[in-house]
Amino acid sequence: MTTMWVVLGVAVLVAGAALGWVAWRDRARIQSGEDRAAGRAALVDQQRHEAARHAAQGEVIGRGGYNSGPS
Repeated sequence: MTTMWVVLGVAVLVAGAALGWVAWRDRARIQSGEDRAAGRAALVDQQRHEAARHAAQGEVIGRGGYNSGPS
């Protein structure tokens, strides 16, 4: 009976240590306000670049330079 309690106690300690370590590790991953602002700025830049590419491709298509159909 004593062996069972020792094994159970060790299992609880190992599980608690693992849970504590994961919680401690995840605290380092919390983003700050500056990180979120940088992410939003990067997203705005990406969308601006995509819009410029889309407009440039539209100009090429509109001038008949790409896939303008039969000539």
